[in-house]
Amino acid sequence: MLENWFILLPEIFLLGFFVVGGLVAKFRKVQTPKTFASLAQIFLVAVILFSIVFYNKSAFPLLWANTPLSTIFKTFAYLMAWAWFYLSSKWFLNKNRPSFKFYAVCFALLFGFDILASATSLISLAVIIPFICFFYRRLILRHWDTERVEPIAKAYGFFAAVFCLLLWLGVYIIYIQTGSFEYAIIRDFYAAEKNFAPTSLLAVVMIIGCFMFLLSLVPFHLWFIAAISEAVLPVCGFITLVPPLIYIGALINLMKGCLVAFTDFVAPLLCFFAVLSLLIGAFSANSENNIRKKFAFLSIYCIGFALTGMVHFSGSAVIASFAYMIIAILSLAGVYTVFLGLKSKGEYISDITYISGFYRLRPYMSAALLIFMFSLIGLAPTLGFFGYLSIINNLVADNSWFLMGVLLISLLFVASACFQVIRIIYFEPLVSKFDRADKAIYICLFINVTFILASLINPAWLISNALVILGGIS
Repeated sequence: MLENWFILLPEIFLLGFFVVGGLVAKFRKVQTPKTFASLAQIFLVAVILFSIVFYNKSAFPLLWANTPLSTIFKTFAYLMAWAWFYLSSKWFLNKNRPSFKFYAVCFALLFGFDILASATSLISLAVIIPFICFFYRRLILRHWDTERVEPIAKAYGFFAAVFCLLLWLGVYIIYIQTGSFEYAIIRDFYAAEKNFAPTSLLAVVMIIGCFMFLLSLVPFHLWFIAAISEAVLPVCGFITLVPPLIYIGALINLMKGCLVAFTDFVAPLLCFFAVLSLLIGAFSANSENNIRKKFAFLSIYCIGFALTGMVHFSGSAVIASFAYMIIAILSLAGVYTVFLGLKSKGEYISDITYISGFYRLRPYMSAALLIFMFSLIGLAPTLGFFGYLSIINNLVADNSWFLMGVLLISLLFVASACFQVIRIIYFEPLVSKFDRADKAIYICLFINVTFILASLINPAWLISNALVILGGIS
């Protein structure tokens, strides 16, 4: 019994932030955004530490069970949240706005992500996904002018309710057929079936469709683009950088642990959403003048790219997609760090025309953004090159030439979108004066650039050891 309490320490610390943060918010007279950012970071360090210590231990294995693979997905998501909490405090300090509710909602989502990534039962999905959607809506509403984001939150809430109902219906159908919610029992039941009933296939479509909505893939992406356009920058960064890792990890866990018998049926479905997201994401990024929306479409492209690599859910496919997704998230984190430095007269800039000639005043920040975009395009010697290479190698091995063609076409448009930004920053005249950026932004940019260019040290050693490590946890 006592051992279970120790195993639950990551979840206890995630929930504990509400208690301690609430007491600080109520009784401490002097409060700054940095107060709650520091508190959030302390609790998140404890969560990361105990998640690693108990990486293969579970208090309730019939509901959720930690595995090396789920732990590494959660750990990277927590690390991104930790870094973004630190950077977000700079936004709250600049705007002089309270931050406790933002961090509280984020911790609620992290608690939901913790359960989702390790779920071993469909009942866990049926409970935790609506929980996540509820707090997602609350996060979108974290804005000083709620009228601007309320229509977006309502639209998201409506579609979230629809997909949660579909999820529940899919789970109910599978339960009626198998008599269980447990992944292992459902996997064994369908593995013994030679032909699947239409209702079984419909249930799988409903459940997978819910994950496509969570990932904001085309055509379920409009709420995400609208949120990135109107929500405050801390919210935009969090929903771009943290959830995708968890959702992809949960989808892999669901397919390999529960619905593996439906892999051949699910593969074309995932290809459909991946191809749509690749093409629409890449094409739309070219036509956007709002820099946040431009990179929102690029993030959808990145998720679509990762999905193409894992449609068959083989060991090599999972490794390739995981490697690519980590690198893409690191690149996008760098882009959002630069966004925190795009500030003029106290206001954060989102119109791309106002960053003309940016490099003349902020050469280091402009160079960092250039490196991050090169990584998103997949140019050597950035880590992005190895991310693309891992996916392409896997597609070649599977003889997926159609997907290869789609990837190459979409990549050309992604490169075009990035070169538009480069042209405006480096070759257009200066039109705005920018406020001095916080030193923390430069420190974070330096660390991120170092990671992105880590392949310069010893590319062969880096990629071979990465593959060995990832192969051991898949």
